[in-house]
Amino acid sequence: MSTYIILLRGINVSGQKMIRMEELRRHIAGCGALNVRTYIQSGNVVCEHPVKTSRQLGGIVEESLARKLGYRVTALVVSAKELAAIAGQNPFDKKLPEFGSRMYVCFFENKSPPAAIASIQSYVSAGERLIVKGAAGYAYYANGLGRAKLSHAVIERKLGLTTMRNWNTVTALLELAGQ
Repeated sequence: MSTYIILLRGINVSGQKMIRMEELRRHIAGCGALNVRTYIQSGNVVCEHPVKTSRQLGGIVEESLARKLGYRVTALVVSAKELAAIAGQNPFDKKLPEFGSRMYVCFFENKSPPAAIASIQSYVSAGERLIVKGAAGYAYYANGLGRAKLSHAVIERKLGLTTMRNWNTVTALLELAGQ
């Protein structure tokens, strides 16, 4: 059985698509997952599951949650090994100010084509940086994400469906997954 990290997109944000983590753990266990744990209230789940691929588990979770909640929730799933590899490829210096809270990893549904990556470069600046490697993007916001021009919405519009997690969350999920 493999360990997976399920990253739900857009739940418990600004009072939208609210779900308690206790309820979420029950739903994920109902999908055949074992040892289900959650981290903070934004839809981060670590579990074991017998499926062979991350994408397969994402489909199972999305279908189940849609039936139980009555609305669609996108589930981007990576294996624990994939998350460790993504974290290991972080191109930014961990000594940058407030690295854990200002460094974000973008988990893309699909790899972005080179033309799309080039199209976002006009939003990149010394204070707002983004480097895309495969199906992950690494964004550092020197002044925080709150008023950034290189926002989640811009990244998603240019590069495709994504969910973002700050570095503190990524490292906590790695720890929960035993990596």
